[in-house]
Amino acid sequence: MSSYPSEIPVLIVGAGPTGLTAGLLLASYGIEALIVDRNAAPMDIPRAIVLDDEGARTLQVFGADRTYVAGTMVGDGAAYIDDAGALIARVGAGPETFGFPKRHFINQPEMETALRAHIVRTPGVSVAFSSEVIATDEGAEGITATIRDADGAQHRVRARYVIAADGGRSPIRERLGLTMQGSTYAQDWIVIDTLNDPDTSNYSRFFCSNQRPHVKVPAPHGGRRYEFMLLPGETHDQVLQDAFIADLLAPFRAIEAKDIVRKTIYTFHARIAERWRVGRILLAGDAAHLTPPFAGQGMNAGLRDVANLSWKLACVLNGSAGDAALDSYEAERRDPAWAMIQLAVVMGDVVMPTDPAQLAFREQLLAALKPFPAVQDYFLQMKFKPRPRYDRGLFLGLAQQPFEGSIVGEMIPQPDVTRDGAVHKLDDLLGVGFGLIAQDAAGAQALAGLDRAGYAGLPLARVYLPYGAVSGAMPTATTDDPRARLFRAHRDQILLIRPDRYVAAAFAPEALVQGLDAYSAAIS
Repeated sequence: MSSYPSEIPVLIVGAGPTGLTAGLLLASYGIEALIVDRNAAPMDIPRAIVLDDEGARTLQVFGADRTYVAGTMVGDGAAYIDDAGALIARVGAGPETFGFPKRHFINQPEMETALRAHIVRTPGVSVAFSSEVIATDEGAEGITATIRDADGAQHRVRARYVIAADGGRSPIRERLGLTMQGSTYAQDWIVIDTLNDPDTSNYSRFFCSNQRPHVKVPAPHGGRRYEFMLLPGETHDQVLQDAFIADLLAPFRAIEAKDIVRKTIYTFHARIAERWRVGRILLAGDAAHLTPPFAGQGMNAGLRDVANLSWKLACVLNGSAGDAALDSYEAERRDPAWAMIQLAVVMGDVVMPTDPAQLAFREQLLAALKPFPAVQDYFLQMKFKPRPRYDRGLFLGLAQQPFEGSIVGEMIPQPDVTRDGAVHKLDDLLGVGFGLIAQDAAGAQALAGLDRAGYAGLPLARVYLPYGAVSGAMPTATTDDPRARLFRAHRDQILLIRPDRYVAAAFAPEALVQGLDAYSAAIS
């Protein structure tokens, strides 16, 4: 019979990347968590295949950038190809604004194994499989989950909060009666994961075919993922036959059964839950939103969710924030999550239009853009992808900033900086909690005189990153990294950085203490 704690601050349902990352983030903030999953063992199938730069930055909080991300396959953009085999456009890797490449091609089971290895080494967080949450009963001070183990025995675990990261068919969301709003694609796709592929390139190929749209994506260890849209009249049984798959792959490679890791049918969705919070239960990842795969944002959206949610839960549980602060989770994340879904839909419209009018529009658009390479580049590189910026939530003066280039409400860049003769990524100096960044002598003196070891129940780091003459008031971090230029709009102010690396507020040096007190009041 399985053993569970009788009480735990946070119960996380779902041991995929979203749930595992949530547990590790909470442990980094000093909050205990139990992760449960109804499966008997980790799922050994390659589902998510892309980790983006923001996701890698989230894993950096607990050191997985060095143990896992550093060994992934870095992507070099994408190519768009027409039916004649001609290159429509070639998109490059793009800048590493947040300290990491924009795309890492991954094997999800390997990533989950790496995250579970971190959990083994991390006090305060554990994982239990064969553990199905069959009921939740909320009271004034907590929520009691009834968990059924592999033997059928039932256990009651009391938690202050529950994170439902239990997938697109989330049983918890279903029990709460929350609907998913949006649309489902009419066409199904077959997804084939393979080994020993002759193509060793590290960029994706989108075949914008008028007959059968398809996609080819690199995978680690010499693998490839192939995705083909099913055509009208084709059945699931038919397309999963070995002979049919061999015909699909014939233009690219000969295939043997031993080289097929997985073959499955997917229905793509563009949906979002009507609400992400019901009392003490908060939805995250696929339980909260479902996105088509064309932008590689499904898993990464879940990592953004828990990066936003976990530090807020920590502040609530350590008594530094009020429960209402958790309402800012959906307020901040909902619109960006939906914008990413719409980005994926737009990419799908480029790759897979089947209506004659849509096909004609795509061909006319691509032809019209050829004389304008800058505009073509903007479109095909999806530079209209929403920046990591919130227009509401736990920020001070979000709409009343005095500078045109204010980054309050925005994720900060991550330049390389030098301190004490060693080169660091900026986040490594900021640590796991809040951070203060000063850039001028007055700011450095204000940081040096601040009598606080922590803030809102979490660590408080101080970084002096001067842009001009150096003051001796604080240890100095220097950089000539162009990514640091975004800070310069606030060169006479001190920036308060949230644990999820968004700028919470900007203060004049002489108003630092009052500003910190004001933000404390705002979240409590």
